[in-house]
Amino acid sequence: MNVKTTAISKAPLCKTLDIADDQRVFVVGDLDGDYQKLQAQLNKVRFNPQDDVLISLGDIIDRGQDSAELVEYFQEIGAHVVLGNHEHMMMEALMSRDSFAMRLWTQNGGAWHQSASVQTLLSLCRWFIKQPLAIKLNYQGHKIGISHTLPVTWSWENMPGNTEACVWPLLWDRERFLKRKHNVNHGVDFSVHGHNSTQVCLWIGNSYHIDTGRYGHPTVINLSDTIDAFKQLNLN
Repeated sequence: MNVKTTAISKAPLCKTLDIADDQRVFVVGDLDGDYQKLQAQLNKVRFNPQDDVLISLGDIIDRGQDSAELVEYFQEIGAHVVLGNHEHMMMEALMSRDSFAMRLWTQNGGAWHQSASVQTLLSLCRWFIKQPLAIKLNYQGHKIGISHTLPVTWSWENMPGNTEACVWPLLWDRERFLKRKHNVNHGVDFSVHGHNSTQVCLWIGNSYHIDTGRYGHPTVINLSDTIDAFKQLNLN
């Protein structure tokens, strides 16, 4: 990975969430800056921000024109977010003033920033730097890992001791998905990820990949249903 980790190294590595079993929890894949597509999918599941929980797998921003609007919505409803590689590029470009990160980001969907105010951009960066790279979720008797992506071998109980060492495996790595290769995903029952475009959601070992955004619309999963599907997989 050529993008430096100067800014993102200050972000928290992981947070633990305990959510009541009777709450509905939804996880959404990469949004690529499209607010309307998110709302269309949330409407389908009758998402209620007063009662339900929403977790984003990162890559909220870029490509579409609604990056700031999406972040404002997540802030408003108290959504939980893990960082993606696009948030990483943005932070290094703007907070570290890294010229390579700026070029890479602009070429890969970040050109919207050229028409945004400095105040808006700084506000987004300040919020992103407070978001973790990963979430460990306790819900309905299961331990569930949440991160933008996942390497072939990972332990949620013995992560590297600092954020910087986890940026490549949790924000950029594609080997698990491209090679359909699963060695270890230890310390959780299963995990959920975006980052790798797929026409249909799919399991690789005990990791679930839901980044369908490039094929029409982002996927919003009801985590209770995913737990049921995981149980079925392990019964067969």
